[in-house]
Amino acid sequence: MHKLLSALRLVERTFASALLAATVTLVIVASTARYFGVPVIWAIEAVQAMFVWLCVIAADLTLQRAGHFSVDLVASLLPPRVRRALDVLNILLAAALLATLAWYGMRFASITGGRPLPMLGLTSAVATGALPVGFALMLITLAEQLLARLRGQATVADPAGPREVM
Repeated sequence: MHKLLSALRLVERTFASALLAATVTLVIVASTARYFGVPVIWAIEAVQAMFVWLCVIAADLTLQRAGHFSVDLVASLLPPRVRRALDVLNILLAAALLATLAWYGMRFASITGGRPLPMLGLTSAVATGALPVGFALMLITLAEQLLARLRGQATVADPAGPREVM
């Protein structure tokens, strides 16, 4: 199971890196082309679709590192057992929210799937499909963190190490 999760994380990081590079490159190319009077009319739709995917993948990568903001002033004052119970409760509440969002994301992608993107000619589900996929990836991350908390382990690889906060 650990190898499967490691492979999934590698695919996520690679996909996010490629999306970021492609998005930046396409914006530069489209801007330059427009400046010279040769607009790349499909670039806006492509960048928008890639940006949706990039946002949800980045949200999961941030969740894996516990990089989302939190206010733990009160929680830090609690005894370790109570704090662990609170962490488990928080994970379960977030998982319930993500499961709901994944469900509605699937419905949204199926509803919008029949609408084509005018310039690309692709179905808009190319962009909206990112929502259920991203929320499902975050659910996997939360499941991994829940198991770690139940075992009394840290939810990130090196909790004392530096973390980026978005």
